[in-house]
Amino acid sequence: MKKLVVLFLPIFLLFSCDEIPPDLGTVSGGGVSTGEIVQKVLIEEFTGVRCVNCPAGSEAIEQLIDIHGDRLWAISIHTGMFADPYTLNDIMEANKYDFRTDDGDFILDFLGSPLGFPTAVVDRKNFEGEDGLQLARSKWAGYIDQELAKEPLVGISMTGSINDDRVLTAKILVDFVVDAGPEDPKITIFITESNIKDTQLTPGGIDADYKHKHVLRDIITSFEGDSVDGSSSDIIELDYTYSLPADWNNSELTIIAVVHNSVTNKDILQVEGLEF
Repeated sequence: MKKLVVLFLPIFLLFSCDEIPPDLGTVSGGGVSTGEIVQKVLIEEFTGVRCVNCPAGSEAIEQLIDIHGDRLWAISIHTGMFADPYTLNDIMEANKYDFRTDDGDFILDFLGSPLGFPTAVVDRKNFEGEDGLQLARSKWAGYIDQELAKEPLVGISMTGSINDDRVLTAKILVDFVVDAGPEDPKITIFITESNIKDTQLTPGGIDADYKHKHVLRDIITSFEGDSVDGSSSDIIELDYTYSLPADWNNSELTIIAVVHNSVTNKDILQVEGLEF
């Protein structure tokens, strides 16, 4: 029988309770810790409101999600040369939001700059024959299929809620199928928001009502993540709370938990998402 290892982690503004009250609109993620564990994949898209070709990349990701369902989770990171928001000095339809974050800049530095757009990283893996982690759109589908075919080493399950005071609470279980080994695995927790209407450059011109999806809003943990070092006899439990900004739409938020290596490579071992 697996043993339960509980980690209490102070983050952002608040510290969570042991139990998530059932009357706060609790929702559950897809991973399981007591049944079959399924390999899932993360795609990190790098984009910007001034990137004319990026809407085609975002549409390609939506098509891949339609194919793979909740086995594929996406984060859209606004950073780099095309991410500066439009102002009234540029056009009549200035951006209402600035999607850039310090975390997004750090991720770009960490994973490496692309040679062109649209571009994305799949499971932060340097695939054989590739010069780096950044991949052109034509390669996403094949590498996603390759990653989905792997035997899972880790399982993740999540439940969470948002209360009337806009406090998000999440409980995450990490279940190691095999011993974690010497890689010192970490878990990093992202928050994204979808269907945000705001200005975007497209091949047809400026679209003031473009729907931005999977936008990285924040990282709840540190970027490096929290330690989840464990053995195949462990189920590690983590509790998080986060105070949501007033201008975020609760019903369009997703938290994405990523278990990854942290020593010799950047590979992601498992990912799970929870939509509110």
